[in-house]
Amino acid sequence: MPLPLDVLRAARQNWTVIAGQASVTLAAATLGLAASTVFAVGVALCFSVSRNVAQMSLPLLMIFRSMPVAAVAPVMMLVLGRGIATSLAVVTIVSFFPLLVNLVRGLENADRNALELLHVCGASRWQTLRMVRLPFALPYLFAGLRVAGASAILGAMLSEWITGSKGLGNLILESGEMREIETLWAAVIVSVFFAMVVFWITSACEKRSLSWTQTDLA
Repeated sequence: MPLPLDVLRAARQNWTVIAGQASVTLAAATLGLAASTVFAVGVALCFSVSRNVAQMSLPLLMIFRSMPVAAVAPVMMLVLGRGIATSLAVVTIVSFFPLLVNLVRGLENADRNALELLHVCGASRWQTLRMVRLPFALPYLFAGLRVAGASAILGAMLSEWITGSKGLGNLILESGEMREIETLWAAVIVSVFFAMVVFWITSACEKRSLSWTQTDLA
């Protein structure tokens, strides 16, 4: 375990390399998280519209989710190559399920009084989804994003470990093999910092997006 000052010194000396590798990991994590969010929203909406689709698809999705990512990543590498495409696929898979589970639960837990009111008013299924279910599912979406954000960073690094592509994961692996422990810990700290930044950004977006739920009693 190196001294903190040694880690800071290594980070300063190798900052160009660390920043370059971190940008690759962050790009893969961001794009993969965005893709998984789009997919999760689409699948959750399909599940909300049709319970038969949900009952047929959820077992298959859970079987796919139970597969170890470390076993799936090499197969993806054979199909997609060693570039960022494999990292995007791994991040999307890792981030998809926390988002989907939270969104499905949020869409199902919409306010019953509001649903009954729209039903009495003759609202269509799309109007009910847009005006009630989606707004009430937003807190669940952000809860899933906080979990998926950290998973996205780890998923990108895992893909880099397995495929040997550029990124913080590969930098950590190479630093360990070269016994450059200070650089290894500097890369680890940067990855942790990115995960915390994703958490902070998600929390800030949640607070701003859900300001309508705060009732001013003054």
